[in-house]
Amino acid sequence: MRYLVTLNPLEPFMFGGDQTFGTLGDKDAGSYLVKSRMFPQQTALLGMLKKVLMTQEGLLTRKRRGEWVDKQKRESTNSLVGQEKFNMLETKVQNFGAIKNISPIFLLKNKKRYIKKVDIDTYPYSDGILKDFNGKIDIYDNFVAVDGGKNYKQEDIFKSVEQTGNKKGGEENSLFKKTTYLLKDKFTFAFYVDLDCDLESDMVTLGADRSAFMMTVVEDKTPLDYVDKEGYLTLLSDAYINIDIKENCDFAITSELSHRNLKSKKSAIVKHTFEKSNTLYLYEKGSVFINPSESFMVALNQDNLQQIGYNKYTTGDK
Repeated sequence: MRYLVTLNPLEPFMFGGDQTFGTLGDKDAGSYLVKSRMFPQQTALLGMLKKVLMTQEGLLTRKRRGEWVDKQKRESTNSLVGQEKFNMLETKVQNFGAIKNISPIFLLKNKKRYIKKVDIDTYPYSDGILKDFNGKIDIYDNFVAVDGGKNYKQEDIFKSVEQTGNKKGGEENSLFKKTTYLLKDKFTFAFYVDLDCDLESDMVTLGADRSAFMMTVVEDKTPLDYVDKEGYLTLLSDAYINIDIKENCDFAITSELSHRNLKSKKSAIVKHTFEKSNTLYLYEKGSVFINPSESFMVALNQDNLQQIGYNKYTTGDK
């Protein structure tokens, strides 16, 4: 079954990355200035789906001291959502049970879909130069309509919400500033998912602050089929590409973001110190590559990453 899943934020959201609150000046412990990312990571969507499927199937025990799967339900849970934690560096396809494929997350408004894409159409590329481009112009935070229509800028879609205050206890360096976001003008987040089970609309939480979202689910077989009119390779999702792009394409306009995940397991009994994996750098959705090499395409086409929505891209017929 293929579903279109929309996520409508009911409060300001915080989608985190590496940056977390910590002691001033301590790079490893965190920062007193934290700013949300615009989109949740694909791994967050996978985790959200696992949780909502377990909840809807009655496999997740939820009490004040935490959430867990009872021993007698583990076999059914493993069959439903798998027992592996997603590994960005895994080369073989991991098993996530009934979750077969997740599309890149995108924006939806009035049934029209929008993806992030560098505004290379306004400044045509020729022989290594963007015609009439001015470095003071922001061409990266640009969103184009997959189904036809006007483009939007980031400030047209996302509203920032700033919060300042003191951490509880009033210890030294306890001041903090946090920037979260809301979506403007009837925009929602959306993605497609292929499942071997039913999925129902539900209230879910997502992000570093466990912000509330209304998850609406409808059956929909529509592909995310944006085609670049110039035939340029455009990332529909964040992508891990472990080769030098300078040597493997003629031209590129990119942005990077960092990715880390927690390695320790939760326990309702034993207190764990959560460790983070090594930092990986991803090329951000919307990045454009011109004339990528065969080696570039091999590095990009990684089945395990693509099954949960990373390393997805589009090209054209040119």
